[in-house]
Amino acid sequence: MNQNKVPEMDHRTSESEIGIIMSLQDSDAIVELSIGETCASCGARMLCVPDGTGKRRLRASNPLNAKIGSKVTIIEKSNFLLKVSFLQYGLPLIFFFIFIFSFYFANISILSIPDELIWFSGGLTGLIIGAIISRYFIERLVEKGECFFEIVAIVH
Repeated sequence: MNQNKVPEMDHRTSESEIGIIMSLQDSDAIVELSIGETCASCGARMLCVPDGTGKRRLRASNPLNAKIGSKVTIIEKSNFLLKVSFLQYGLPLIFFFIFIFSFYFANISILSIPDELIWFSGGLTGLIIGAIISRYFIERLVEKGECFFEIVAIVH
């Protein structure tokens, strides 16, 4: 079997994924993964964005001391995807509701515009502000350089 070929998604689950180690950096490994249908909606896509060749790579801690070319199983550690999902969806939703209720309780009225439309516009404003804040926090999280994935098995 060609060791440079990235394995298919046959062994992929929602908790783990199989890839090949392409390089080592200190106690971490750069793992190349195949691209799947769910990549476009994955919360971690900012960590393993395909490069110019279309290959997805991400950094994973390597407690098993796997070598370059090894086929490995990786998992997310420390609920990273849950945190990112909250930042991507929960935070903007919270801002959406806060702004709707703020506009409602402020009792803002503009002639010939229904109050519900004003409240909804406030909610959309909150949604946009929440999304901007969310993006800021996600970028800071990624820039920290932490390793959010871990190699848990070497696949033979």
